[in-house]
Amino acid sequence: MRPKSRTLRNLLLIVLLAVTSLAAQDYQIRTRVDLVVVPVSVKTSEDRLVAGLQKEDFQIYENGAVQTIANFTAEPVPLSAAIIIDTGLGAKSFVKVQKTLPALAGSFSEFDEVAVYRYDNYVTKIVDFTKDRDEIGKAFDQIKEIEPLSPPIMSAPFTTPGPVINGWPIAPSIEAGRRTGIKDTKMLNDAVFMAANDLADRPKDRRRVVIVVSDGRTEGNEHSYEQTLTRLLEADVQVYAIGMDVAFLARKTSVLDDYSKDTGGDAFFLASTDALERAYAHSSEEARNQYVLGYFSSNKTPGPLPIFRQIAVKTTRPGYDVRHRQGYYQYP
Repeated sequence: MRPKSRTLRNLLLIVLLAVTSLAAQDYQIRTRVDLVVVPVSVKTSEDRLVAGLQKEDFQIYENGAVQTIANFTAEPVPLSAAIIIDTGLGAKSFVKVQKTLPALAGSFSEFDEVAVYRYDNYVTKIVDFTKDRDEIGKAFDQIKEIEPLSPPIMSAPFTTPGPVINGWPIAPSIEAGRRTGIKDTKMLNDAVFMAANDLADRPKDRRRVVIVVSDGRTEGNEHSYEQTLTRLLEADVQVYAIGMDVAFLARKTSVLDDYSKDTGGDAFFLASTDALERAYAHSSEEARNQYVLGYFSSNKTPGPLPIFRQIAVKTTRPGYDVRHRQGYYQYP
């Protein structure tokens, strides 16, 4: 009987070990470990990119607590770029944009994929993400064919002017093709929101960016700035804004500057054709060549809803400007 008893005990022991092993495996599968990836640009006071930094040159914080950098790379990566053109710019500025579209197309490599959008009173996606240079060229050709907005019609001396609001005529006799109507709308937020939605589906091994050429006006949008920023951060999208027709004193309070700072991108405010072409090249170069810091977050979400975690990145070398997204949403 003893051999049978030992056999039974051994069998029970094997079963117990198997159950314990399965339970441990199940626990490991269900354990949540979040790797937070943060692309970072470092620039000098002369606005030049800084290369050659190492992991030891950075410090990263989440909600004020220092984090251990687990992953670090400085390798360039291909882009998924959503190009957004404000076709409601002033006539002179829009003509400059039209003339420089070949330079914008040339700022991307053969490994990048590009989608093109336009907006003024509504938003249109002209071409979905593609690496085909011909398709991208055709999209820009459509923008080249758009007539710039005509300036408001000014009344001659000693004539009776028609009704105007904010300097724009609203009489029904205004000739076709000119801007009319009581309410002017500029769908910047909605255009950026649409692009962020589309970028969310692009491969994670690409850097997701929006490059928007705009005057920064946001009237009549369905989405607020806060809603749009949330979508950008959820989709890990950086915004590179090129501001046209923005007064000097208004640049630091422009929504374009806000989008770039909050997502870790950059903003350029300019007027000349040469500066516009340089901004295209600078945006794509900066987006492609970033330091990428990764750390494992041990924070737990307090409930069933996502929570925003604030990120801060510093360098151990003084005098550098560090750009990165302001944070991320941690999901339960």
